[in-house]
Parts: sequence; structure tokens; C-alpha cells
Amino acid sequence: MAINLPNFKIIEVSKNEKGRYMKLEIQLPDGLSIIRWDLDQFTYIRIKELVSKKHFDSLATDYTYELLSYAGSHQEKANCIPTFVGIIRCLQGNRAIRIEFTCSERFAGNMAWFRNEIQNKDDLKHLIWQELS
Repeated sequence: MAINLPNFKIIEVSKNEKGRYMKLEIQLPDGLSIIRWDLDQFTYIRIKELVSKKHFDSLATDYTYELLSYAGSHQEKANCIPTFVGIIRCLQGNRAIRIEFTCSERFAGNMAWFRNEIQNKDDLKHLIWQELS
């Protein structure tokens, strides 16, 4: 059973010796979790580009980004390969913008897994930041 999740706060988008990742703050019914979400190169490049850009005021430093907790797909024509899309919200002060980005099928599948399978913090213990840092 899927739960209604709030947006995931993006703390960091980076890479290290273990690979590319997003560090996310996620509020679940039983509490707050910080996780490491591994990213494929295709999705990493798109997300990194979005969170590196100042979408409103180029001098502002108080930007925050949220990953919406779902991804979708669409097809331009029948029998074509679908395009997978995720959504990030860019926040700065009282302004917000919703930005779609293309992502991999793997990322969209992971997002569907999260929405359909994760019920509490125990379901995420293999992704908890402290265990992976």
C-alpha cells in the first residue's frame, strides 16, 4: 500500500569513491531519515545541473531543493521508447518553481518502489546515511 509522502529535501548531490548520489532528508510516519540514494550517470547529470543553477536571484544563497516523491513517463508516439521524468522544486524565500527533468528508467523504477514499498524507517535501514558515509 502506497503512503502519501511529503517531498524529499535534497541536502546534497555529489559523487565519491562509492559513486554518484543524492543525500535526502525524508519524513516518514515514524520519523525523519537521512538517506543516500544512488544515482545512475544519466540522472545524476540532470539533477546536478538543476541544483547547481540559481533559478531566481543569481546572488541569493538561500536556495533549497526538494525532490517530489514520484516520477512519470510519456511517449511521443505509439511504440516509441518512453521518456521518464522526475520533478524537483526549487525554493528561494517565498518563491518556488517546479522543474521537470528527464531521468532513467532505473530512477523512475526506484521512485515507484519507494512510493509503493516504503512504510517506515525500518524499510530504509540499508539506505540510512550513517551506515553508508
